[in-house]
Amino acid sequence: MKSKYKPILISMVVVSVVAYLVYTGLRDTMTYYLTVSEVLAQPPASRPQTLRLGGNVSPGSVSWDPKNLSLQFVIQDGETGITVDYKGVVPDSFKPGREVIVEGTYMGDGMFKAHTIMPKCASKYT
Repeated sequence: MKSKYKPILISMVVVSVVAYLVYTGLRDTMTYYLTVSEVLAQPPASRPQTLRLGGNVSPGSVSWDPKNLSLQFVIQDGETGITVDYKGVVPDSFKPGREVIVEGTYMGDGMFKAHTIMPKCASKYT
């Protein structure tokens, strides 16, 4: 009777291990971000130190200084916007009007200090 249940028990263990590995793999690769409206609606004390902010780059708001590798632009969702300040190399796919996710610190008073810019891929690549 014991040998009859052994394959079932082994199968259940294998399926459980595989399910756990899939869950942890997906959990680590998911990128959650807040919208501009969500960040502005939070009280300053409840904001995390480092957060991800997502929205569209406002056309006409991009200011790039290649000498100092300094970039400023407005990220918005609808009518609400936050100015993003970034220093570093700008990804090739970064363009006005495109959706981006920036990672950094919201300084308050409408200014976000970013240390990472992640443009979303253009729809022609999907």
